[in-house]
Amino acid sequence: MYKLKIIDSKNKWNDFIINGGFEFYSFVDSWEWGEFQILEGNYIFRLGIYNKKELIGVIQLIKVVAKRGTYFFTPHGPLIQGNYFKVLDDIQEHLVRLAESENCSFIRLNGVQSNTEKNKSKYKNLGFIDAPMHIHAEDTHLLSLEASEDELLSNIAKKDRYYINRAKKEGVVIRIDNKKDHIDTLINYHQTHAVRDNGKHKYTAFSKKYIKNLYKVFSKEDISTISASYEGYIESIMMTIKFGNTCVYYVAASDIRSNKFSPNYLCQWEAILKAKQDGCTLYNFWGVSPDGNPNHPIAGVSKFKRKFAGYDYSLLHAQDLVISSGYWFNWAIETFRRKKRGYYYKKPE
Repeated sequence: MYKLKIIDSKNKWNDFIINGGFEFYSFVDSWEWGEFQILEGNYIFRLGIYNKKELIGVIQLIKVVAKRGTYFFTPHGPLIQGNYFKVLDDIQEHLVRLAESENCSFIRLNGVQSNTEKNKSKYKNLGFIDAPMHIHAEDTHLLSLEASEDELLSNIAKKDRYYINRAKKEGVVIRIDNKKDHIDTLINYHQTHAVRDNGKHKYTAFSKKYIKNLYKVFSKEDISTISASYEGYIESIMMTIKFGNTCVYYVAASDIRSNKFSPNYLCQWEAILKAKQDGCTLYNFWGVSPDGNPNHPIAGVSKFKRKFAGYDYSLLHAQDLVISSGYWFNWAIETFRRKKRGYYYKKPE
């Protein structure tokens, strides 16, 4: 019988995740992400899963209160050592009782299990169903940083290496710092370039408050602003967040004027090198399209991310545990939004 206890130590929480032997985790598992959620107005429960006195898992429950309903959501979790589904089965009743006490209509797990029929079947046996919408990246693109710098560069296609080297020769300037003007530029570019010339949205931009809060909770050693400028004009700018051995490419925007040597490539390459220099062994490009469909909403940026070698990694689609009939109102709204935006999720293999 496993027990759930609140963890109130940042070091204990982060150390367990970073040193727990997990194949996949990200900054949304971190203590800092919980602090960020609090700044965003959400309530959180940081729960440790114990086998007697031994900590064998963590689950960060975020209570989301929205017009469409109230629910629990756990990003890239829970993280459990040992038999994941056996432990989940054992603690499920505790989670349901907590959800009911908080008037939640469902619990959503955006877990880190690989996208297989076997894993989906195990969730189904516990009463879970496919969520109508993903929350965090499920189809990602990863790059191992354990190779040398020369090897990493040589693994990039010749044409794309050309863009990197040409940008250097043309005098593209790379800037890496978190000064106010740099962050403000990132926010401005991110929001401005979310809208096409015809007024339609290319993507849903994060708010200024959202991005500012990220800089508040993550240390300057873990969050970085990186830009590439040519002749004094910033053409590419991005944010990365480091947690443990993994660096995530999270927010970015560009206004490319130098198409012959697009500074985007050099900016991304310098971000990869910085992650390696900072001791990371994995670079996570975050979300990519689940296939080669050119009409997918993020087909263009996915093609760019895959140019830096690496490999695609698919997590099982988010799973929902229905607590009350109020769930179906949320289901209808999210299903409508997903179809309107053109998103779909990859079927298990």
